[in-house]
Amino acid sequence: MVNDAEKQAQLNKLCLETIRDFSYDTVYFKDKDSRFIWNSLQHARQCNVSDPEQMIGKTDADFFPLEFAQKAREDELEIMRTGRPKTNIMEEMVREDGTNMCFLASKYPFYDENHEIIGTWGISRDITVERRMQKELQLTNEKLERLSRMDELSGLYNRRHFYESLDTIVAEDDSSVFALVAIDVDNLKFVNDNYGHPCGDKVIDLVSSSMQEAVDGRGKCFRIGGDEFIVLLPGMTRDEANLMAVNLMALLASRPITLGDSPYHVTTSIGIAMYEKGMDVREVISIADRKLYKSKRNGKNQISN
Repeated sequence: MVNDAEKQAQLNKLCLETIRDFSYDTVYFKDKDSRFIWNSLQHARQCNVSDPEQMIGKTDADFFPLEFAQKAREDELEIMRTGRPKTNIMEEMVREDGTNMCFLASKYPFYDENHEIIGTWGISRDITVERRMQKELQLTNEKLERLSRMDELSGLYNRRHFYESLDTIVAEDDSSVFALVAIDVDNLKFVNDNYGHPCGDKVIDLVSSSMQEAVDGRGKCFRIGGDEFIVLLPGMTRDEANLMAVNLMALLASRPITLGDSPYHVTTSIGIAMYEKGMDVREVISIADRKLYKSKRNGKNQISN
């Protein structure tokens, strides 16, 4: 007749066999030298071994890259020294075939009947697919965020981000001084009407790249309308902003494009305004626009500041 102790022993054996054969997580036990003494079937499969018994006496170095195995050994030595587990560890490795793998692991001290540490045991889950999807989602979100701030044709920041940038710079430092350089492409409608919009796009591209070169990383460039651009120059004086505008006009003058069979020199009309503490930032935009239209009225291809 089977007594209660025997029943419990049979039940314990059944539980262990169930974990070994059916757990989707990997489970393993190791001795003090980090040699496997028990492995689940899922762990064996992860190591390309058909029978868990074939893993007994071997170490991570027999199945995984050396760097990964060394880090696992360091963790296990610390667990055996301190008696403290390490939980929810993110483990990443690259296999010899170039495959990236990622695991979420927890590792614990392994005690004998006298509560002496005789090794370690652990459980881990392959989260490679989940991590890949997470990274892809992150990249997609970053791309969408970037696109929400960019003008597709010119590659510059768009109108929305211009106003966001203004609000940010004023909010971050109430003593900020910056220049706004409003730029309008001269005769873009003439180009579109007489040579077609692809040629007009060439003009936009030239102006955009020349703006970025003239600014040289010292500010932000925006396309806020069809032929309207603006540059935000934090900390710049009026003279510095004027020099940037002069450099832009010089770059455009040196880079004619071909329309039909003839060279065409792209020109711009420019207006400059300065923001100082206490000013209404919308009024600064209005001033820059009025200066720009002054340049238009006076014959185009010039700067008003």
